Amino acid sequence: MSTILLGLVVGTGCSGTTASASSCTGDGAAPGVTRDEVRLGLLYPDSGRLAEAFPGLRAGVDARLGEVNATGGIQGRKIVYEWRDDAGTAEGNLSGARELVDQRGAFGVLEFTAAATGSAKYLADRRIPTVGLAAEDVWTKYGNMFSFASTLAAPVDTYGRFVKERGGTSAFLLRSAMSAGVSGAALRIGQSLQALGVDVVGSFAYTSGADTVVTMITPADLPPVLRAIRELGGSPKVVLSLNGYDHSLLRRHGPDLAGVLVPVFYRPFEAGGAPIQHYLDAMARYSPQTDDAEQEFGLIGYINTDLFLRGLQAAGPCPTRQSFLAGMRTLTRYDAGGLIQPTNVAPPVADSRPASR
Repeated sequence: MSTILLGLVVGTGCSGTTASASSCTGDGAAPGVTRDEVRLGLLYPDSGRLAEAFPGLRAGVDARLGEVNATGGIQGRKIVYEWRDDAGTAEGNLSGARELVDQRGAFGVLEFTAAATGSAKYLADRRIPTVGLAAEDVWTKYGNMFSFASTLAAPVDTYGRFVKERGGTSAFLLRSAMSAGVSGAALRIGQSLQALGVDVVGSFAYTSGADTVVTMITPADLPPVLRAIRELGGSPKVVLSLNGYDHSLLRRHGPDLAGVLVPVFYRPFEAGGAPIQHYLDAMARYSPQTDDAEQEFGLIGYINTDLFLRGLQAAGPCPTRQSFLAGMRTLTRYDAGGLIQPTNVAPPVADSRPASR
């Protein structure tokens, strides 16, 4: 399986001092912030059809938080979290977000799902800091939502240019019925292909008339789908999968994945070096239950958790939700300790709605 290095993003320590930790307690404290800790919420699909698409995700979150807490936390506060299963549905996503914010008092939310559309407006109306996997159009709409990378933020011709350079002239866009947000993302990729003259001949069920297949399905579904395409006589010149960068998947299904190209927005494991070794060491120390740290969602969870910590550090010794959002906009060259190329993580929109504390 080849990888396309489109961009590079990961984390280092960012602990702070305790000098002002006690100055923002009581009536002046933001929700989820106490003298000793900051409480976050985590939303992701632990059940349902999308659960198998996110292996190792919590391990990446735990590894990054384990690191920072071992060095004193942020501004002397330990970072803790509660999680809720959104089952990969919009209804579950909204219910989980409401419970974490309204009932459990989370300061902000880490969100890794394909159903973020469910809670996006609710979180935006309350200006809740939200960091995570930008797999849906909604991540480009609200100023409280941040991610280190987004497949939707690339220039409109990026995917089309890539496919055309490899000989593709007609494409079939194959996606699972995850959410309306993912449907929008699929439409955006289709527009990218068409911008470079690659005809999108269909979607959902593969047709052998296409010489290119672009997939937005769970990694576990990819090998049998490609096997079925070939058994039906298909021989695509280009197979571009928007996820599936997983060494364990490659070891199990190598022949079926031959020639598949996966875009990555972070330093590939094969590149090695200090940033990758730092991540692997953190996973081994703080998430020892992980069988294989070299898979994309462990790294994505680690990087986005690091990004939240950077925003919390930038929010100052007495963080509020408003100061967090302002602090995130100062991160114009965030590089996650060398795991990604320097990038401006501020969203392209700036809501005018007042922020909550």
